[in-house]
Amino acid sequence: MKKVLVLGAGRVAGPCIQYLLAQEGYDVYVFDIDEGNVKRCIGGKSNGHALVGNVMEKLPDTLRDISPDAVVCLLPAAFMASAAKACTDAHIDYVNPSYIKPEIKALDADAKKNGVTLLCELGLDPGIDHMSAAKTINRIHAEGGRVVSFKSWCGALPAPKDNNNPIGYKISWAPASLIGASKREARIITDGKTVVWPDGETYRHPGLIEIEGLGWFEEYANADSTPYIEKYGIPEATEIYRGTLRYTGWCEMICKMQDLGLYESGEHDFSGMTYADVTRKLIGAPKDAPLKEALCSFLKLDPYSAVIMKLEWLGMLDRRLVPIQKGTMSRFVECMYAEKLGFAAGEQDLSVMEHRYVVKYKDRSVVKRSTLIDYGTSGGEFSIARLTGLPPAIGAKLILEGRIKQKGVVAPTLPEVYEPELAELEKHGVKFTEREEEI
Repeated sequence: MKKVLVLGAGRVAGPCIQYLLAQEGYDVYVFDIDEGNVKRCIGGKSNGHALVGNVMEKLPDTLRDISPDAVVCLLPAAFMASAAKACTDAHIDYVNPSYIKPEIKALDADAKKNGVTLLCELGLDPGIDHMSAAKTINRIHAEGGRVVSFKSWCGALPAPKDNNNPIGYKISWAPASLIGASKREARIITDGKTVVWPDGETYRHPGLIEIEGLGWFEEYANADSTPYIEKYGIPEATEIYRGTLRYTGWCEMICKMQDLGLYESGEHDFSGMTYADVTRKLIGAPKDAPLKEALCSFLKLDPYSAVIMKLEWLGMLDRRLVPIQKGTMSRFVECMYAEKLGFAAGEQDLSVMEHRYVVKYKDRSVVKRSTLIDYGTSGGEFSIARLTGLPPAIGAKLILEGRIKQKGVVAPTLPEVYEPELAELEKHGVKFTEREEEI
């Protein structure tokens, strides 16, 4: 029997664990602090084994006691490097769906020395985006083409039929990660020059994009696009842009929430405070001032503006007590999101990804578009969970089958990773639609 240890049983874990449980000859150990989450993910399968407790505190002992053949880490990103180091030290192969941050990259030499594969960036974004782009770019190069522009967008959204709140968003993945991105620096390359938007300024530079079959979306640059010239092997490119998709109006709301200081660090005492009290404190409004009018004045908006109505709907003028005693402003926002942006039973989410390549051949120039549109099931399995959870599960299987042989820190832009991964994903209905037009 092959033994796979899965760390974390949160929102995206179900499809990953169910895929591994379905493999013949696999014992799957699922470790999480929440017993209910573990049991939900295992679903009563006889080859599933529950481990409950503080994962990182007990990980070294767990690795020694179980001696798994591979570990899949689905914990929050902050724990990825520590988990990868524990696996490297224990000579155990490791997979995760998160970015290769410097702390992970620093493990490369030790992982190679210990004969360990640390396969990272294997989810939806990052993950499926890298694999599909690398495959297409390698094919373009093989045909003699030059990729002079690469743009890519991804969005995890409520399905159009269930986009029924004024915010145009619902939580299908970790809200802390979503909120943390509201102050993230973004870098793009345009006309061969790097453009930097620090501290969430990217939301002040949105655009509109049409996705065939779905309609128009708002888009904005996401994180640092500049490394992908090297990662994708396209030194000829003078334009690199990786962005996020939202329904229209999202960026304006985030900008005004930034202006309110809702994403600033530092602990706050919310004891005995209502949401309205917090808003009043943020804008420095006197106790006797009408709060909505004061908020409009602070944000330089009219009371009939969409942003004011959205903030009111979220609860920022409510006289209900804040449900936490202490925390950051981001935790305060998380409380509002958790109350208002949940999916109801039977509602579906939507994952959208599109790559656009401007390619120059000797005799012509073309735009290639690759589009992935995927819906969650009405039975409650989110698309974002399936598209984030399946790739690392498949990656673990490929390692255990000896089909991924490279040691050290490995990204999914290698053919030995993306070819079998994409082929397996296609069996599960995860497929890009390709289009091309001359320009």
